[in-house]
Amino acid sequence: MPSTRSLRGLHQVTCPACFGRLQDAVSLACGHTVCGLCLPPSTPMGAQLLCPLCQEEEEEDARAAMIPVPLGPLGETCCQEHGEKIYFFCETDAELLCVFCREGPSHQTHTVGFLDEAIQPYRERLKSRLKALSMERDKMEDLKCQEDQKLQVLLTQIESKKQQVEAAFERLQQELGDQRHLLLARLGELEQQIQKERNEYVTKISGEVDRLGAQVEELEEKCQQPARELFQDVRLNQSRYEVNTFVSPEAISSDLVKKIRNIHRKILALPEMMRTFSEHLIRHLETDAAPRRHAAAAAGPATSP
Repeated sequence: MPSTRSLRGLHQVTCPACFGRLQDAVSLACGHTVCGLCLPPSTPMGAQLLCPLCQEEEEEDARAAMIPVPLGPLGETCCQEHGEKIYFFCETDAELLCVFCREGPSHQTHTVGFLDEAIQPYRERLKSRLKALSMERDKMEDLKCQEDQKLQVLLTQIESKKQQVEAAFERLQQELGDQRHLLLARLGELEQQIQKERNEYVTKISGEVDRLGAQVEELEEKCQQPARELFQDVRLNQSRYEVNTFVSPEAISSDLVKKIRNIHRKILALPEMMRTFSEHLIRHLETDAAPRRHAAAAAGPATSP
């Protein structure tokens, strides 16, 4: 490839005095081409003008006779040393040459060809590399498209799974709610039955208490009667005041007791059932992060040697 030095003139001509891009370039009598701004400022009449490179003296009047150097359009390849357009390429030194460089002693024995012809192998290599890079880019774009499609499918699946989870837990919540209402309804029925049997029991006991109370009051009055009247009344109503055995009714029926015990056993088992279900659910849904945490905990803290 061309050397760095020879390629500096590919996009702009460099001033040998300021090493910047040539602006308002002029060619001096000594043969050097420099920026107009690189020349010394105007001096008094008769003073000598020095070339900023070789310091060769020129008459001040020579300033007016300086010929502007046409640099050509932006991007035109020009020689740094002579300011001439580049036509040749030295394959030996890999340098760009103008006509003067080509005829100079440095490149007389070198292999020199026209620039347009010499650049063709480099251009072909660049085109080949461009084709390979384009194919690689297209391949990467196709791969990116394929992977994006895979990721989109996965994202769609994740969204579907999220909806399934929401639906599953909504159903679970609905089932738990239904069972809760069922248990509460059964407890409510038992509560009503208990209240009913309690009222019936109280009614029976209260009636018997009232009957016995009336007899007690009657006997108390009889006890206050004279002996003749009391003796005559006892003879006539002896069986009336005999104490009858009262069979006390059950406060709660045996059928109700069975129902209460049955619901009690079911409710008593609820915490254990919920705990077991929760443990099974956690183990089933546990991610692979949990085993790593357990393994790290089992390994314990690292001990220093």
